Amino acid sequence: MKNKLKVPIPSIPKISFRRFSEKLKVHETVGQAPGTLIYTGKKIQEKVNLEIFSYNEKEIQVESFESAEKLDQVYHPERINWINVSGLSNVKLIEQLGEKFNLHSLLLEDVLHVDQRPKSEDFGDYLFFTIKMFHKQKGTETEFEHISFVLGKNIILCFQENQEDIFDLIRERLKTSFGKIRQKKADYLFYRFIDTIVDHYFVVLDQIAEKLEDLEDEVMDNPKNDTLHRLQLVRKELIYLRRSIYPLRESINTILKSETKLLQKDTERFFTDVYDHTIQVIESMETYRDLLSGIMDLYMNTASNRMNEIMKVLTIMSTIFIPMTFIAGIYGMNFENMPELHYKWSYPLAWLVMIGVAVVMLFYFKKKKWL
Repeated sequence: MKNKLKVPIPSIPKISFRRFSEKLKVHETVGQAPGTLIYTGKKIQEKVNLEIFSYNEKEIQVESFESAEKLDQVYHPERINWINVSGLSNVKLIEQLGEKFNLHSLLLEDVLHVDQRPKSEDFGDYLFFTIKMFHKQKGTETEFEHISFVLGKNIILCFQENQEDIFDLIRERLKTSFGKIRQKKADYLFYRFIDTIVDHYFVVLDQIAEKLEDLEDEVMDNPKNDTLHRLQLVRKELIYLRRSIYPLRESINTILKSETKLLQKDTERFFTDVYDHTIQVIESMETYRDLLSGIMDLYMNTASNRMNEIMKVLTIMSTIFIPMTFIAGIYGMNFENMPELHYKWSYPLAWLVMIGVAVVMLFYFKKKKWL
């Protein structure tokens, strides 16, 4: 009986969106002219790191530098060049890179607007692509960042918010010339970036699936006070994933339908595979959303059923004590002409009647299967 009384009261927790979207300074862009460069993410007091992989089939050069002025010393137009920019808070540096490679101001604006939805645009001489990258789980939180790519002839510019990413395997294969990555053009490296990000969505979804399995078992066995809170956190993760992945399908489809000369026919086939993976991610995500909805309904039904059990026990106890209270109330009145008050065995007889009433009522409840 005591276990039945330990019921978590369902309440809607106050959950902040700060885990899924930083305090964006979007208001600073209101009223500004198109193409105004303003970093809308959280201000990070760190230096922006630049890294370049300049390679061909036979050799590779890897350099790290901190200013756009040193780019001319390490950039080789005749090779394939991957320039990786880690950190977007230095707007001046982003502007200098834009001037160096003749990038459109609207493109740079999308690079700095970290709330920008996934999109792709063909600017003729280069192809722009922006996406959300989910790269690890920290505790119960999904880590993500805004990342943009610019594909040109023999060059890929990569702009990412943080120092950490999921491209270590690509770096290793470039350095060791493993596989065909150094035998291909820049468009193949561009494909590998997108494919790596999309494939990592499956890792994030698998982690969410594990959370849902644990929460489902917990709801079935013994829901805790913070179960609904954790269900809400998973729900918000799926909402942000949906916002990040749904537009991605359209972006990749735009690349496939474009007539850009920057993509070779073989690479377009690879992007078709990425498009299929995106569809699989969306289908898996919808499945987990339905599963989460079912778990939340199960939690509410379980809490409601247990609350009904509590109310049933309390109602039965109240019902049993009603006639006992009635008897005690009758003989608690101070009237002189109450002959039972003067009998020798009145007190034990009253107790016997009250206990008998309680036993009879318990037997009746048992027979009706109310207990």
